[in-house]
Amino acid sequence: MSDDDDFKFADYTDRISASREPDVEAIDPAGDVSHLTQAWVDERAAPELLQYQEQCIKRLLVRIEEQTLLVEELDPRNDTSVILSILYQTELERVKFVLRSYLRTRISKIERFCAYVLSDGPTRKRLSRAELHYAENYSRATRQHYQNSFLSSLPQSLQSQDEAVFSRKLSMVSQPSLDEAVFCRIAEDIGDYQLDEDETVELEKGQIYIFKYRSVRTLLHRRQIHLI
Repeated sequence: MSDDDDFKFADYTDRISASREPDVEAIDPAGDVSHLTQAWVDERAAPELLQYQEQCIKRLLVRIEEQTLLVEELDPRNDTSVILSILYQTELERVKFVLRSYLRTRISKIERFCAYVLSDGPTRKRLSRAELHYAENYSRATRQHYQNSFLSSLPQSLQSQDEAVFSRKLSMVSQPSLDEAVFCRIAEDIGDYQLDEDETVELEKGQIYIFKYRSVRTLLHRRQIHLI
């Protein structure tokens, strides 16, 4: 989705009557679309679950509802209204596509790393309330399924689903690989940044690098870089 698309969405939502203005923090809708789009790209590229963009999504959902009402109010007998309706709905579908894909990406990570997400404090705090509820229900359902399917037939000492595997100390809990390589764009001038004990790199705004995710995850959480 390009910047032009974002401004189209902003232009359309500006036509909505002020009497239907939502009781949420006022912000440029184009900024919210751009913010969500980048959060979507970051989420898809990052191996771990990132912070849920609650306020941005809340505002966009209100805007989507308002614009849907606006489309319904257009006169289908008027040629100009028909064209506007097509444009409005096209932009709505683009925004809803990004939103749905963003949420599906997060759900996929929750299902893949469910036990880790629920047991790791910082990761758990990045969930929305609905995601946390889903993760807890998903965890209970899968554990019960495994127990009923085959674990109940094993000795009690072998029925645990979250312990280390015997002497090799391999965890049975799937975790995201923070050593994956990621492409990133520097969002602001950072200067000298220490990647590890032996390597320092100068990071300037606009530059694109490929790094081990673990080395730059803090910068991503601070929104000083964006994944691509």
